[in-house]
Amino acid sequence: MELEYTYWQDGEFFVGFLNDYPKDSTQGLSLSELEEALIEVYEIRQEEKEHLAAIRKTGRVRIPA
Repeated sequence: MELEYTYWQDGEFFVGFLNDYPKDSTQGLSLSELEEALIEVYEIRQEEKEHLAAIRKTGRVRIPA
């Protein structure tokens, strides 16, 4: 599996975010360190998604005519 990300260099840090989660930026001192941090962001998001799926349900309501 591959994930797309956007990054830039800000001084000595590489800063970036996963394109699927643009609000979750992270950083590293090297590009490989940034990629490791991005993997952690992805793993955290997947755990949250699984947790929410376990507690959130969908339903239907009938609107009277």
